[in-house]
Amino acid sequence: MLEYPSFVPPPGRTAVHGPFGVVVNRAAEGCSEEIPLSSLPFDFEWDEPIRNTLLDDDDDRDVGLAERLGMLRDEAIFGIAVAAAQWVVARVDGVAPAADVRDARQRIDAVWALCADLHYARLTDPPEFGGQAPPKAEEPLWVCRTLLFWIYGAAVLGEDLQGECMSLMLLARQVMGSHTGFSTWLSQAIEKAEAHYALADDDPDDEDSQLIWKPVPPESFWPDFTWTTQDAAQELVDTFLAGLDPATNPYLRDAQDMRTHGFEGKPYGR
Repeated sequence: MLEYPSFVPPPGRTAVHGPFGVVVNRAAEGCSEEIPLSSLPFDFEWDEPIRNTLLDDDDDRDVGLAERLGMLRDEAIFGIAVAAAQWVVARVDGVAPAADVRDARQRIDAVWALCADLHYARLTDPPEFGGQAPPKAEEPLWVCRTLLFWIYGAAVLGEDLQGECMSLMLLARQVMGSHTGFSTWLSQAIEKAEAHYALADDDPDDEDSQLIWKPVPPESFWPDFTWTTQDAAQELVDTFLAGLDPATNPYLRDAQDMRTHGFEGKPYGR
């Protein structure tokens, strides 16, 4: 079961880094305080031009971010983008319609499984946005679900995925408004990726080196995760897969469907 970013410091409290960015330290009272991201004021800007920019794939939207991502292997860019989608869902959880939040979470589970093998997921395009008013929670979540479908398609087809992945990161940054937790997390996540998923690690003589993704556990880019070995990372991926249930998630293929599509091995490790 994936955990989602949900901790932020209230005004006047001392903040320390926790599993998802920040947790409030109240040492004098012997406890810490956890606050969901959705309880923060929705002080971010949102309109049609912003939405359309986020649905674009132009590197000029943030040249510095594009350059940093361009130095990473595809699986790292993909993983950071999926983690960014978790930030978006946490931001609107409890405000956006519960069915849409549940749908986004199921998509995220399936796309994380895609990091293990392309046979696991079978995403579909979300329904057109219905234009609820006000759309400040509903429409960003619809954009998130749409972008998850797009990066799924890019991964399966072997197409360039950096533009759409960057869109998910920019979306998360947008909906956080004046709150800087995501920006801090993103910088740290990219630093982690640079250490373990840099393009420089590729074999320059092996033109197929990126066709086999290195394992990317869902925990990879959270502050409390420490990389040890590739085998240990694979064990975390296997544990995550074992906890998935295609019977309750329409975006996951069942074992028979995976074998029909050419999967070799034990789906979900069982």
